Amino acid sequence: MGWYEAVGRRAFFSLDPERSHRLAYRLLRLPLPWRRIGGAVDDPALMTTLAGISLRNPIGLAAGFDKTCARLDALGSLGFGFVVGGTVTRAPRRGNARPRIARDPSRRALVNAMGMPNPGAEAVAHILARTARTAPRFASIADEPIADAVDTAELLEPFVDGIELNASSPNAGWEHASSHVAELVRALRARTSKPLFVKIPPFSGEDEERTRALSMATAARAAGASGIVSANTVPVVDTRMSTGRGGLSGGPLTAETPRMVAEIVAALAGEVPVVACGGVFTADDARRCLDAGAVAVQVYTALIYEGPGLLGSLTRGLAATVRTLD
Repeated sequence: MGWYEAVGRRAFFSLDPERSHRLAYRLLRLPLPWRRIGGAVDDPALMTTLAGISLRNPIGLAAGFDKTCARLDALGSLGFGFVVGGTVTRAPRRGNARPRIARDPSRRALVNAMGMPNPGAEAVAHILARTARTAPRFASIADEPIADAVDTAELLEPFVDGIELNASSPNAGWEHASSHVAELVRALRARTSKPLFVKIPPFSGEDEERTRALSMATAARAAGASGIVSANTVPVVDTRMSTGRGGLSGGPLTAETPRMVAEIVAALAGEVPVVACGGVFTADDARRCLDAGAVAVQVYTALIYEGPGLLGSLTRGLAATVRTLD
């Protein structure tokens, strides 16, 4: 049992989720040996490329952990192959009223209704400009009116390696989701040049939901997206949230993510890379996503439950699996 399982998680989980996150955020400011703490291994077998970006391993940090992008340097130093900051909006946003995040330890899950709190694109651009780049980094931008989304991307692009569009809640409504995403991607492609990934909503095997999500993915690709991230949190009713609803992440998504990845890869005929996001806790979880066709995976909830040593267990386990297959 590592130090986080023995002491750290108990201490963090004794606090309200937002308070514990603020504590972790403060700790990430300290000049600690983050690479040693993360324990990630550098193994040539893990190296890969994502839309032309060289990665030391296929494990990325999902958007949402570092909403201001101020700790991407320390997070990259933990050993992530890449990190995603945000989600960022054009203007500052306070987010929803509290409570807006809750743990579900029995399922190793989180439910959040944060509402994308962030200091706005101009402030985040200034933060990124003075933050060391310790791993390839992406900025997640919100699905906003086209002019705002384009402005946000243009402000952030000089300081990141790529953009991730959070297209999981289209302003136009689900019935127009595909055309809306296509229009937004075309506008972004006209004004930006770095890789652009589109994060789509999760989908079950039901025909209507599946068709809608796959249509979004294919429309995004046709409009010029460099890749797809599958998927965002699962919408759920949760009376613990001030909004009465939230997004479920973590353990309940583990079995579904490889299925969604495989369906998206098939729908896109392998034309662009797919990144798996949802319920990845172990090297076996990551391996199943990669076997389904993903080029890389993203984690967030697992970092909350497993701590920074997650990077060591994932990279060691994946490296061993790759060498066994060879």
